[in-house]
Amino acid sequence: MPTRIPLLCVAAALAASGRSRADTVLVAEKPAKDLSWTVLQCVLKDLPPSSRVRLKSRDGGKEIPVQAQPEDGGLRLVWVAPALAAGSSAAWDVEVLDGKEEKGPARVEVREEGPKRTRILVDGKEIAALVHDPDQRKPYLYPIIGPNGRPITRAFPMETGVEGEKQDHPHQRSLWFTHGDVGGVDFWSETRSAGRVRQIEIERTESGPVHGRIVTRNEWLAPDGRKVLADRRTLTVYPLERGEWLLDVEIVLLASEGPVKFGDTKEGTFGIRLAETMKEERGGIIVNSRGARGMLLTWGKPAEWVDYHGKVAEDVVGVAILDHPTSFRHPTHWHVRDYGLFAANPFGYGAFYAGEKKDGSHTLPKGEMLRFRYRVYFHHGPAEKAAVERVYQGFASPPAVVPQAK
Repeated sequence: MPTRIPLLCVAAALAASGRSRADTVLVAEKPAKDLSWTVLQCVLKDLPPSSRVRLKSRDGGKEIPVQAQPEDGGLRLVWVAPALAAGSSAAWDVEVLDGKEEKGPARVEVREEGPKRTRILVDGKEIAALVHDPDQRKPYLYPIIGPNGRPITRAFPMETGVEGEKQDHPHQRSLWFTHGDVGGVDFWSETRSAGRVRQIEIERTESGPVHGRIVTRNEWLAPDGRKVLADRRTLTVYPLERGEWLLDVEIVLLASEGPVKFGDTKEGTFGIRLAETMKEERGGIIVNSRGARGMLLTWGKPAEWVDYHGKVAEDVVGVAILDHPTSFRHPTHWHVRDYGLFAANPFGYGAFYAGEKKDGSHTLPKGEMLRFRYRVYFHHGPAEKAAVERVYQGFASPPAVVPQAK
């Protein structure tokens, strides 16, 4: 592990005027590597839940969007740092204000629309929607709008008749999480003999100036209605600049009914089906964190991240999926295809290591959990220009932030 050097962090001076506190908060560690679009957090203790805060960069005084959430008798502040250079220090002044907040529309709004759909809007425009129709085989995100304002995933099978789209693999619905062998049941395909993942509750939603969040509970059902396992999903959207955005996905699987075996199959697991014009067959480019390029060199290989970029309309846009170090079997393996399928799969060793007799199956004992964490980065340009590696470093090792009295 690299040595991490604490930075100065300033906080807390009571003001005699209308402001309750004037604090300064900064990154408590100098990053070992260059970071981009890093989600930072800090808890300020002993503040009323109704407190208002203002965050400004100490370098230049620019106001930074910040989201305040009540936590443990104080407030958790969340914001996004566009860039942090390796070995550098960074500081933000925080003002904690008295008085009622004048609430306008949240920049990121999560809007529930009946029992089938929950929309995510940024500046009033939809960038994604969680489809949780009980008549469908699984929850999925559709549409997903890329940084150039156009859909970045395939429309089929949610929509038909889109010019140039192949109508293959109807189970590949935009962005989803399932697996082809869970307790002996196929949850990947959508045949009559396949299982079903049913959303049973939206636990909570959040809207705000920095992020929007949806937390759901789901159950995995065999074709005969038998419950196989349960899960809890947290989807968090962070808008960036120029239409780019981050989607953080945390999925915790719980063997609630008994032990569950996740079978060794390439048909899984956290997947996205990209727009037809982006696929490698039509000039798109696949790269991974270890320098491999193209399907033949990236399929079935372990990597910290994979990026798939290509044209949508006249623009080159891309999608990077980043696998967090705490995610199950990090670095995950990748089921990524030249026809636009792109999936993180930690179980498919039999196919990925053909001839080596490796078994990727995993049995989860009753009452225990598996945790998956991904960050999806929707960006302009190729992976190198979008600084995917720096975005990954910001996801994998965000510097701690702490308050300290002046």
